[in-house]
Formats: sequence, structure tokens, C-alpha cells
Amino acid sequence: MVLFSIPIRRACGRRPILSDRRGATIVEFALVATPFLLLLIAIIQTSLAYLAQEALESAVQVAARGVVTGQAQASDVKGSSTGMTSAQLAERFRINGCAALPSFMSCSRLYVDVKSAATGAGLGSNAMPLTFDGNGKPSNAFSYDLGTQGSMVMIRFIYLWPMRVAPTAGTKAGSTGQTVLMATSVAKSEVYT
Repeated sequence: MVLFSIPIRRACGRRPILSDRRGATIVEFALVATPFLLLLIAIIQTSLAYLAQEALESAVQVAARGVVTGQAQASDVKGSSTGMTSAQLAERFRINGCAALPSFMSCSRLYVDVKSAATGAGLGSNAMPLTFDGNGKPSNAFSYDLGTQGSMVMIRFIYLWPMRVAPTAGTKAGSTGQTVLMATSVAKSEVYT
């Protein structure tokens, strides 16, 4: 008495290739994995750019606080009396701004533009068209004018963030794979002594 019948498969060399399903899973994985991994990398890259933008916003607020309270101007007066040029004072301000950046952001990618005027209208618009040289670095002439007591001061931090995979939604720094991140703070400096 036979309770179970087990069919015996015969090895047949004439099996059609189109009905062979043994490699279907790996082919499907290859078709789906590549776009998925590219999308995942783009999401991570974009998230890091937003994190860097927030860090840049925080750094410009720290720098603006020093300008509003007069600490930066007092530091420049001391520096000028020791023979520092305007370019050296601007570089020192940029380095102090770099100290407020997190460690994953390179100081060499930070550019600072500081303007002052008696009124807010004197500062002009916040729009700043950037031009780039052959190396992908800004070729603009950035200003450094902290102003005097009671003047309106606009501090702008410009950072070139490397974007390798993710699509860029902002100003593209030439064709070097960088996106321009910009943070601006406008404030009226206090009366300080």
C-alpha cells in the first residue's frame, strides 16, 4: 500500500531557458538595489547639507552677537593699533567665525562678507550673485566693514558644501560638485564703550 507518492524528477537537458527561474531573485535585486542605493545616498547627502546650513546659521548668529555688542569692533581697534591691516582683521573675523562651526565643516570653505550702513535701506538687498574662478572658488570681492555704534550691520557667511550625488537645489558653484550655503544676519549694533 502506497501512502504517499513522490514524483521523481528526471534530469532533462532540453528544459527551456525562458522558464528557468533559478536566477530571477538576483536579477530583480540588481535592478532594484542600484536605484535604491542611489536614492539613499542622495537622501543622506541632502540631509547633511541641511544640517550644515543650520550649523552655518548658528555660527553667523554667534558672530553677529559679537558685532552687536561691540566686542568685534573693540578687537579691531586693538588689532589696528598693533599694525594689523584691514585684510588681516577680516581674516581674524573669519577665523573667529570658523570657531563657531562644527568640526565636520572645513574652515577653508568659509567666506565672510560684512557690510554696515546708517540705516537698513543703506545695506541694499540680500541678493548676492556669486562668480567662480576655474577652481570653483568665489572670485567676488567680499567687504569687511563692522561699522560704528548704532549702525546697521549685515554679516553673511558663505560656505561651499560638497555635493557628490544628491541633486542641488541652490546655487551651484561652477561644475565642481559644490553647493553654496549662505547664512545672513542683520542687526543694529548697540551703543558700546
